This record gives sequence, C-alpha cells and structure tokens, in this order.
Amino acid sequence: MNRVALRWGYLYLVVLLLVSGLGLMAQKERMQLQDYRNRYAQLERDRAALLRDYQARLSNRAVARWAESQGMVPMSEGRWAE
Repeated sequence: MNRVALRWGYLYLVVLLLVSGLGLMAQKERMQLQDYRNRYAQLERDRAALLRDYQARLSNRAVARWAESQGMVPMSEGRWAE
C-alpha cells in the first residue's frame, strides 16, 4: 500500500507541475495580448489624430483659404472679371 500511495503522490506532483507550467504560459500570453491591445489603441489614437489633421489641411475651406492667400480668385469671380 505504501508503494501505491507513493506512485499516486508522484503522479499528483507531475500533474501539479504540468498545470503550473500551463498557468505560467497562459499568464505570459495574457500579458503579451494586453501589450498588443495597448499598442493597437495607441495606433488608433494616432490614426485618428492624423486623419483630423489631414481633413483640416485638405478640406474645401482650407484649400480656398490657401488659394486666396496665394492671390488666386474663385472661379465665379474670375468669370465676372472678363
């Protein structure tokens, strides 16, 4: 009976070590996933800021202001000047 109990004890120890190793791997992957999510969120914020900047610089009003500052006149005013 002593040998049987010892074998079950070893089996329990091996299973415990396997489950512990699996848990450590799962925690590591979870931390990496959290890092990826944080990086993705930062990239989304950067993308939104770049899109706002792009739209501010290339909107119709921004282009019209730039054109007027360069001395260009709108087409409707140009037709009447002829």
